[in-house]
Amino acid sequence: MTDIGDLSAQLADVQRRLHELPDDAFAEKFALHKERDVLRDQARTYAEDLDKGRGTKELLAELAALRSQMHSIEGQRIDLVYQAGSGGASSSEMGNLGGIALNRGMDDAMGLPKIKARIGLLKGILTDRGVEIPEASF
Repeated sequence: MTDIGDLSAQLADVQRRLHELPDDAFAEKFALHKERDVLRDQARTYAEDLDKGRGTKELLAELAALRSQMHSIEGQRIDLVYQAGSGGASSSEMGNLGGIALNRGMDDAMGLPKIKARIGLLKGILTDRGVEIPEASF
């Protein structure tokens, strides 16, 4: 397997070539997207193999830190029930739709989807080891 430095360089090269192509170079872009996907899969496998080599205590510590970070991000969300208040039905529905969109945007901006994916990966590794995963403590 290629080392992570080589994978990073190859991914950067593919990305550079993608940006250099004209907008109408559909076939070339498709081929580069496929190449990028293969390289990303290799990088993901490499990272997973590194995680599998880490100690259980270290993984549990990272899991606890990520859960805390996730809880903090989720605590900053807009409270849709509170925001709806006593307004009319239509204003409440529109407020909820806007609040949902804002919450999703804030989650994305703060990296919540990646944090949740990382938590899932860590839980999978720990479960494979037969480790009982502690409940989150908040």
